[in-house]
Amino acid sequence: MVKSMDVKEAIHKRRSIRRFKPDPVPDELILQLLESARLAPSGSNTQPWRFIVVKDADIRQKLQSASYHQRHVGQAPTIIACCADIKTFDEFSERIDELIDAGALPRRSREVFVPSLKKGVICADIKWHLLIAATGNTDIAIEHIVLHAVALGLGTCWVRWFDDTKVKEILGIPNDIEIIALLPVGYPAEEPPQRPRFALEKIVFYEKYGNQKI
Repeated sequence: MVKSMDVKEAIHKRRSIRRFKPDPVPDELILQLLESARLAPSGSNTQPWRFIVVKDADIRQKLQSASYHQRHVGQAPTIIACCADIKTFDEFSERIDELIDAGALPRRSREVFVPSLKKGVICADIKWHLLIAATGNTDIAIEHIVLHAVALGLGTCWVRWFDDTKVKEILGIPNDIEIIALLPVGYPAEEPPQRPRFALEKIVFYEKYGNQKI
């Protein structure tokens, strides 16, 4: 039985885990992690994230090979391939309507916000900007998974070093879907110490960049 843990404790306890026990992660816990991702915020409520849950041992070994033989990728009993679908932005008008109906945006957003956003999309380097937006939104959903995993007694590790083409081939991912990260998930077989982090004085400023008060 995992004791209750608040968000602050989960943030402080989170580590990148690279050694996992062989114990399988129950489907119920995986679904809890995915539900936390589903509830993440996204620009215009586009929800571009897509997740592929991999438990098959042969596929996990192939993903390890495609990840330049990083041992923890194949060792984890579950891998969640976290992807972004930029086509979701084709439906942002519908998502805006949903936000209006839910009371999150004023009704005049249909006449003001939507035309303005469409104009900006036409003028921009569309694929590049949408990819940045989809990646940022998906990153938030992934971190929801990561922190909830800590609260459930599980470990994870962001993996961004892999051969995109090989991973897409292994998992049957279409070319228009971007792989954001592979996320090994399992019960930790290690307790890494806290990694060094910059002091707040180095990263926090007030009113203008460079103004320090801490």
